[in-house]
Amino acid sequence: MTTSASRTAGYVAFYRALETVERRRPRLFADPFATRFLSRPLKLFVAAARVSAAHGWIARYADHRAPGARASAIARTRFIDDVLRARVADGVRQLVVLGAGFDCRAHRIPELRTVSVRVFEVDRPETQAKKRACLAQAAATRDDVAYVPVDFLRDDVAARLASAGWDPLRPSLFIWEGVTNYLDKDAVEKVLSWIGRAAPGSTAVFTYIHAGVLDGSVHFEGGAQMQANVRRLGEPWTFGLRPDEVAAFIARLGLVLRENLGSDEYRARLLPAEHAGGYAFYRIAVADVGER
Repeated sequence: MTTSASRTAGYVAFYRALETVERRRPRLFADPFATRFLSRPLKLFVAAARVSAAHGWIARYADHRAPGARASAIARTRFIDDVLRARVADGVRQLVVLGAGFDCRAHRIPELRTVSVRVFEVDRPETQAKKRACLAQAAATRDDVAYVPVDFLRDDVAARLASAGWDPLRPSLFIWEGVTNYLDKDAVEKVLSWIGRAAPGSTAVFTYIHAGVLDGSVHFEGGAQMQANVRRLGEPWTFGLRPDEVAAFIARLGLVLRENLGSDEYRARLLPAEHAGGYAFYRIAVADVGER
């Protein structure tokens, strides 16, 4: 097991930092903490991107290195933000962020504090340690955020959360962003099955990759390049699903599919002017806990 913070989480933070300094169009969100997690070179890129002309060049370079990844990451961030706000408005008061990485929703979305939503962040201890140190430097710590160290391949997520104060009898929103593609089928099923037994009124929003990009049965622009990129980073993709099988896959785990969108679809909804290509294999599913 690696002993360093996730490198792919760092690149997602870079994309969020770029979006935060976007001036050419209305930005999708603001994440003032994202830059804290970046290496010095990436911080310099973000600083330069505060100039509109430079921002365009830097975004194009990022898109060349990882076709479609930036637009997909920022669009999915906004998509999940919207789901979160809607569920909080509906009365959900527990947020569980699985594989939280450098996700800073607990600190940047004011509605969570306004109505006292309890936040539980679940991730590898190495990533959590770096995140907490960076947030402490920004004086952005929150006493009501519980950090729950977990290895999804080995640990009992439910037991770890319960020991941190999570109440299984109250509805929760579970955000599982950018994680399933690094696990195996058994680990994914175990977590989704546990979510499927959560309190009525609970919702899960999770990302996954099209299984066709893994076995080569479906061609996607930039797919082979992205697989090479993540292998080079030491974080290869290992699991995917076929979109037309998702509803049945999660139904037997106690979940009812509400939405199932590919990157092209949620980018068209949230970034209609960019016409970004690539990363069409990356998808988002929203599901509710079924009635028992």
